[in-house]
Amino acid sequence: MSVLPVLDAAAAQGCCPPLSVQPLAPEVAGELAPLFKALGDPVRLRLLSLIASTTEVCVCDLTDAFDVTGATISHHLRVLRETGMVGCERRGTWVYYWVRQEALDLLGNLLTSNTDAPPRTVSAAPDTHSDLNQDTLISANPDVVRLLADPLRAKIVQILADGPATTSHLVTDTGAKQPNVSGHLKLLREAGVVTAEPRGRFTYYRLSPDALQGAALHLADLAAQARTHSQNFKTC
Repeated sequence: MSVLPVLDAAAAQGCCPPLSVQPLAPEVAGELAPLFKALGDPVRLRLLSLIASTTEVCVCDLTDAFDVTGATISHHLRVLRETGMVGCERRGTWVYYWVRQEALDLLGNLLTSNTDAPPRTVSAAPDTHSDLNQDTLISANPDVVRLLADPLRAKIVQILADGPATTSHLVTDTGAKQPNVSGHLKLLREAGVVTAEPRGRFTYYRLSPDALQGAALHLADLAAQARTHSQNFKTC
């Protein structure tokens, strides 16, 4: 089994500062993308939340919480294990799972806003996601983390964190073809991660901080929940 190595909380802050601080290196984006992809499935996201809500949990309790087969749950748990999101140990008949807090800290730190940076100007266009709470942004609609699993979309988000840009700017900065950039921008707009703002003959794309902040807060809450319930063993 190949497990993606994850960093501890201190190393995560030093190695991977928030997207609003500086862009990710290509190799780092490639290493982090599988974690976001793992959270891009509603079943896996809920599995992670159930595991994070206690110190450890038996697979028997996880299976009973879903209307899917045990084989499906086993598949999703394997994905979470191989990306380093959870750890596990077999004890007799059952396997027990626990969350790897350093993985949540890493992703939470990456998506959080830079509190030292000056506030960005909010687009005049209405942002339909600004009133949504974090559960709506990431639990019911996993598009935010799923979209960041693609290296090119992650790169576009990193570029837009430095300010609004046109498609031409993004093509130049990413080296990708214009149809590819436009397709990714469409997906980001549909998920509320990016908004479009016409300015004269050009259309500028602006990153929506609320979408990223909602995802970051949810991941941070999972980490805090795991710490709070670190001694809350479920009975079998």
